[in-house]
Amino acid sequence: MKRLFTSELSRRKVVQQAGLGAIGATAAAHGVSSSATAAQEPVRLTWLLDLPESEMIANAFMERNPGIQVDVELVTFREVFQQNQVRLGSGADNPCIVAVDAPLVASYGLRGWLVPLNDHFSDEQRDVWVDALVDSGTYEGQFLAPPIWNSTQLLYYNVALFEAAGVTPPGPDERWTWEQIAAAAKQLTSGDVWGFQFEQPNRIYQLQPLPQGKGAPVIGEDGLSVEGIITSPEWIEAFTWYSNLYNEWGVAPKGEVDVQELFVNQKLAMVVRGPWAIKALSDADLSFEWRAAPHPYWENGDIVVPTDSWHLGVNPNCQHVEEAIRFVQFASSEEAGQLWYDTGVMWPPQEPLLEQIINNPENNDGPGKAYTIAAEESQHAAPRAQTPGYLEYEDILSSAFEDIRNGAVVEETLAAAEQRIQRELQKYRNA
Repeated sequence: MKRLFTSELSRRKVVQQAGLGAIGATAAAHGVSSSATAAQEPVRLTWLLDLPESEMIANAFMERNPGIQVDVELVTFREVFQQNQVRLGSGADNPCIVAVDAPLVASYGLRGWLVPLNDHFSDEQRDVWVDALVDSGTYEGQFLAPPIWNSTQLLYYNVALFEAAGVTPPGPDERWTWEQIAAAAKQLTSGDVWGFQFEQPNRIYQLQPLPQGKGAPVIGEDGLSVEGIITSPEWIEAFTWYSNLYNEWGVAPKGEVDVQELFVNQKLAMVVRGPWAIKALSDADLSFEWRAAPHPYWENGDIVVPTDSWHLGVNPNCQHVEEAIRFVQFASSEEAGQLWYDTGVMWPPQEPLLEQIINNPENNDGPGKAYTIAAEESQHAAPRAQTPGYLEYEDILSSAFEDIRNGAVVEETLAAAEQRIQRELQKYRNA
């Protein structure tokens, strides 16, 4: 098990406050000038993204750096990827500040779309973040994009449905096995009530703990091959269990499913979701009691919890790279993380903030205990497959998982997916 956060909390806070309280000096030490503050006209930086409260972060930075103007360009989730592809691919000088979803860091790094930041974040500063998120922001030894958001997963359940079925639910510190999940789901499924569901039932992001928990990788070490991986016994065993949920046992719904709607209407007993569900369920003013437990694992297997979210990088063609780096330093800091977390819209990537959540007495029991569980689960965080071909990898696997949900033969479906991914990754191997 990875070390707990508390052992280095005090030291990290000192490092972080020292590094960000005098960010101009820190930047200068790493070769970043303070030319913006000396300019007659404000330096203008563009930041394209879809994240809520991003203007608040930009305003907080501008208050501390009056010589720099950050223009926030809000677009939809899909447009972030489309616009990054068009603008960065054409060599445009905007956006200066690049919002990049964690699994695309490798792709952007391969294309030279991000400025290497190794010299602008010390080891002590990087140590503030969850280790898996530092890995997500790194490609071929270059630290390209620090995390600004985090995610994790946990098990939510309806206490009333458990009581009605005569099933004892897991305690807040009790990690059920996937085998226990299946056994309970069979007892909980009755009439129009389903026993279990994944919030994202065909996404590798949420399903990768199934093979990883059995000790299997999700991609080759070079990020450019899946040969012998997706067809391994571990993958076949994991997704045979997954198939049984929907087919042999019939405890999970097929097709498009709104798990929030099912859960609040008491039609779903258990669901794996991220920490964003805590606020959604709390705000729903439910007539029944719900609780959370740690993310499941295989009996005698490894504990693996999905993570990853948004990172920030700097466009090398930006006319003000030095100032853009200063902004990224601030936006990924503990100070900015606290601002974002206080709005209730994000999950922090900084371990000191996670430790605060764990130690908050308001989170000792009841629904608030879910916050503590979600924070503690970052100790077991595993990043998504690190490959420049992630979009192709994810898309092919999503189709395969959907086919398996609908009754396709597991071995044949995974074999076909492995061949397709291997062919798609060939273009990156030849790059």
